[in-house]
Amino acid sequence: MRKAPLVAVALALMAGMLAAHHLHSLSPSFWLILSGIGGLLAGLTFKLLHNKQLPTFLGLLLLISGIGGLLMRIDDPQYNPQHWTNNCPEKIYLAVKATETPLPRERSYRVKAKVIAVDNHPRCGDITLYLRKDSTAATVQRGDQLLLHGYPDTQKGSIYITSDHYIVTHRDSTSLRARIEHIRMALLHRMQQGPLERKYAGIAEAMTLGWRGDIDPKMNVLFRDSGIMHLLCVSGLHVGLLAALIGALFFWAGKARRGRVLRGTAQLIALWGFTLLTGFAPSTVRAALMFSLFVISNILARRTSSLNLLAAAAIIMLAVKPMLLFDVGWQLSFAAVAGILLAQPVIQAFHNRVWQMATVSTAATIATLPIVASTFHRLPLYFLIANIIIVPLAGILLCLSLFYLAIPCPLTAWPVKLLLQFTETVTGWVTTLPHAVVENIVLSPWAMAAVIIGVILLLVAPRRILHTS
Repeated sequence: MRKAPLVAVALALMAGMLAAHHLHSLSPSFWLILSGIGGLLAGLTFKLLHNKQLPTFLGLLLLISGIGGLLMRIDDPQYNPQHWTNNCPEKIYLAVKATETPLPRERSYRVKAKVIAVDNHPRCGDITLYLRKDSTAATVQRGDQLLLHGYPDTQKGSIYITSDHYIVTHRDSTSLRARIEHIRMALLHRMQQGPLERKYAGIAEAMTLGWRGDIDPKMNVLFRDSGIMHLLCVSGLHVGLLAALIGALFFWAGKARRGRVLRGTAQLIALWGFTLLTGFAPSTVRAALMFSLFVISNILARRTSSLNLLAAAAIIMLAVKPMLLFDVGWQLSFAAVAGILLAQPVIQAFHNRVWQMATVSTAATIATLPIVASTFHRLPLYFLIANIIIVPLAGILLCLSLFYLAIPCPLTAWPVKLLLQFTETVTGWVTTLPHAVVENIVLSPWAMAAVIIGVILLLVAPRRILHTS
């Protein structure tokens, strides 16, 4: 905690948010009063007590918890009378704005959107649209405003709609997000028109542009059941390679303050441009935030703990959007990185790079175990084998996919296909091993608590042992 005090702050913030979400009887004024008590306690103990460090710290944590609860009560749909799901009629007119490009599914396009109005009354909140697959749905773009008429599912926050029950009322073509999305779709079209076989092109598109709409179902199952699904998420690997590439290009800037500022500025512009280009997914934002904070600390010549950077990224994201706490992608991203960072001493103890990679994958998988088990009710048992073989090649595959993105031709397609054929062979073999996947996992709250405690002990205990030795 001394090296990474923001970890305690992040945990206190999340504790307050969880309590506010589940304890319906507590009003916003309760969390406001709790914040005041915490702030008063911290101030008084800091001013009056001689041994003031622990009481002041506890008071600050109480203050942060109260702020977390207050933020959650403001953002949580169940407490917001203006949220579209509250007192919603069975059949309604909905005015919405698409916040992402339609993602093709088997029979529909999935579009995430923000609600503007319900039956001409201003409303707020997120909704998932399922537009029946036809030529009209294919023209919908991010930023478009639509008027819908149908029967929404308020429990799932979604609505299925056919082309004769919605119209596009406004098309956004001038905002920065719209222009970046236009570039993303143009690059995607270039890849789709290239010579790379469709099932392999879908993997390359996911790794470079964060576009998962063209992933072949069989390849998706192979990646999922072999435990390497994380490679299809644009996250730390991609952002880290980009930051390293920009840093290498600016080698001439030197290590003086002016050079650090120039190199850091270029890295920040590239990181956030890439984050916007790949769809602003929680895992990408987390990675970009962490690297941004690292770049800023490097510019200021300040050293800080990686756990501190991770906690700072969590605090920033949750302060902006508290409901991200319940987003599975956000949970998996932060849990995986936290597991890797907690197991860092064990990882560094291995001098062999292959075993280091195995340790990284093991730490990430152990850390995400409770989330995977409770959300997907399944767990791949041979994830370590697939990760040892495939993960070391992921950086090469990403670089080759970026070359193919820039110049989609047979010369750039061939090495991508070769690596993905190898990946397909390995994952196919892993998934045929006995009991490759444990399915139908159901954990009670007490069992889940025991699993979480066990995960924490598995990740922290080796750190303690190495530290004492």
